[in-house]
Amino acid sequence: MKRLTFGICVLFLCLGLAVGGTPSVVADTIKVGVVGPRTGTAAATGKAFEEGIKLATGYVNSKGGVLGKKLEIVFEDTAGAPDKAASGFERLATRDKVAMVLGESHSSSALAEIEVANRLKVPFIVAEAWADPITAKNYKYVFRAGPSNSGVVNHTIAKWVAYEKFKKAYIVAENTDWGLGIGKLCEEALAKIGVAYETLETERKSQDHYTELAKIKAFDPDVILAFIYGTGLHYFVAQAGEMKVSPKAVILDGAGPPSLWPDFWKNVGDYGNLECFVSSMHEKVELTELATYFREAYVKEFGVQPTDYKSRSIFDAILIAADAINRAGSTDPDKLVQALENTNLLVTRGTAKFDTTKGGPSYHHWMPPMLVIQWQDKKQVVLYPPEGATGKLKR
Repeated sequence: MKRLTFGICVLFLCLGLAVGGTPSVVADTIKVGVVGPRTGTAAATGKAFEEGIKLATGYVNSKGGVLGKKLEIVFEDTAGAPDKAASGFERLATRDKVAMVLGESHSSSALAEIEVANRLKVPFIVAEAWADPITAKNYKYVFRAGPSNSGVVNHTIAKWVAYEKFKKAYIVAENTDWGLGIGKLCEEALAKIGVAYETLETERKSQDHYTELAKIKAFDPDVILAFIYGTGLHYFVAQAGEMKVSPKAVILDGAGPPSLWPDFWKNVGDYGNLECFVSSMHEKVELTELATYFREAYVKEFGVQPTDYKSRSIFDAILIAADAINRAGSTDPDKLVQALENTNLLVTRGTAKFDTTKGGPSYHHWMPPMLVIQWQDKKQVVLYPPEGATGKLKR
């Protein structure tokens, strides 16, 4: 398994090992693990994570590192597969001896990883896996510094649907933990606000949505809530345009990043115009000075504007981890948990604070604010919330 290691590499001496193979010298770095898909249909997330890692390690180490040492990140590829995710997490904990693990973007992978984190007592900060059960299990060592299904639906999507005064919605949910979970939550939220809806389940990797789109067209919705992750979303958007389902019905990509991937416009062509998506990042709506720093540092390092907000999510997670290690004064897992529970840190998306109320998915969760953005002539226009809007919905 290939690994990407950022920061200063640790030099282990071949001689002088203590009993049991433990190096007698003290490592000059502190390791933190990252898990995420560097291969598979969501490999673009891995690239975004790599970018965020590079910027975050540079930032943290320029501020003195952690506990007086350099921060080193070890990245394990999960490929979006729960079995690979679990084994990769275990390697980080047992082989690399990381202080904690961050990342992930597939809920099915995260659900496998939290079991390993709980068993091995390794703090885990989930960055971009949204399924509610990840934190609803209330595991001591599991935190989430990113969106959850219930948070995105209740605080962003449902409010946007009501704000735009849509009357009929069609929910398209892929057959994964994330897709089915967020689809069900949308049904409940739409019922509460009195919006008529229909729902269908789709295969995550499907390249043919024509039959499904015929059903959607017959229902004649004014908004389609599409919870399809990966290039399957691209096929759906393109085929909806071909069948003239959109833009009469506005499509909202309920995941976000697939609408920002480099191959989006190549795959969807002009049918991508007027598509909407959720995001936590927009160059003209920056909630903190650190968000501006991130964008400027990204442009300086990579020569382009940041698009996939997951690069910023992992950036924030690394800063949260470094802050917790420094405040704990140790890499002891229980001390790290206590430090994480007391987090009050300004990052790019606001002030990170973890809820400690047990009994539901809000436990050990910080829900960052999200935006609804629409592509208008290949430019991103913020539609919601109103206080952050840079334009109005076009159809």
